[in-house]
Amino acid sequence: MAKESYNVLAVYSLLYSACREHFSGVLEEMSNTSNWRLTAVPPEWFAARGKLENEIGEPFDGIILSMPGDRETMGRVAESRIPTVLVDITDRRVTARRDAVSTVWTDNADVGRRAALHLLSRGEYKSAGFVHAAGRPFYSEERMMAFRRTMRRAGCATSVFDGPAGGPGSRERLRKWLRSLARPAAVMASDDIRAADVVNACREEGIAVPSQVAVVGVDYDISQHARCGMGISSVILNSMAMGRQAVRELDFLLKHPKSRGRMHEVLVPARDVFAGESTARSVSAVRLVNSALEFISANCARPVTAASVAAGIGCSRRLAELRFRQAGGTTIRKAIADARMGEVRRRLQSGESVKNIVREMHFASPNQLYRMYKRRFGETTLAARKARGDDN
Repeated sequence: MAKESYNVLAVYSLLYSACREHFSGVLEEMSNTSNWRLTAVPPEWFAARGKLENEIGEPFDGIILSMPGDRETMGRVAESRIPTVLVDITDRRVTARRDAVSTVWTDNADVGRRAALHLLSRGEYKSAGFVHAAGRPFYSEERMMAFRRTMRRAGCATSVFDGPAGGPGSRERLRKWLRSLARPAAVMASDDIRAADVVNACREEGIAVPSQVAVVGVDYDISQHARCGMGISSVILNSMAMGRQAVRELDFLLKHPKSRGRMHEVLVPARDVFAGESTARSVSAVRLVNSALEFISANCARPVTAASVAAGIGCSRRLAELRFRQAGGTTIRKAIADARMGEVRRRLQSGESVKNIVREMHFASPNQLYRMYKRRFGETTLAARKARGDDN
């Protein structure tokens, strides 16, 4: 039976903007769960207390953990069987309970993919790089794998740097790694802290950002942008949605105390990508599309395909298609169709017969040409010929 009210513990650090936004999501979603009595504490308080109860000695009915406690504290949570929601936390003892546990995760694969697609939309690169967070945590590994996979599909290999973020020689090792990248290079850092390290190391090395190395981070942490003196392009996490989802998960656990079975896991994708100075758009994407359009125009009398266009301008089909979407919101196939129909109209208006156009431009039949022309221009081939005063 549901209780009239629930004592809930939420463990949050409010030092950083993402944490504050996350907690704002908790408070916002709590408007739909008015029977909660919330105790919000920083992780230090959580670790220091010996009992899982509020300040007046009442035991907690549920817990939202956005920051892990020490081994002893997490052991108490695991043994308590209190309904618990873990937010971006791995703890095998708690998750081994199976009952009354939910986990809410940042979709780090989505983060890495978005970062790669953003970089690919800003220019062409000879190489790619990924810089891990200090200690190479699981989320950094997940972001790296998705970033590398997306860049590989675009024909760009990724080098990985996982050196320490501080200590003697750490900056020099990062500078050496940056020197080794074929330029222009696209670099993703696991977070904005490391992105700022990359920008500063490039500056010390005399490597121009973004023309020689484009950099994207994660978290949209303005303080890190100030640290490197540049607006860092950054994947913006959906922290508020994480907080709201954590409340929904705990509310379900509290209202279904007898539920058993597999632990519930929820992935929350990123919200957006902030486009800053560190990945300012280059003209190379527009140049590639223009080259493709020139190739199509010169060869539109032949049966041109997207693959032959990509080969003709010396890039992969995947990259060519991506550049068309980014630069003009269209596709290579549509550009080919437009060019061929434009050439048909030019020939019709110059007096060339339909029969000759079908033969010279390799259409399957006059009927095919009639249908395509009518669909493209809203008129018949006969009307085009009449427009020049020739109805033969």
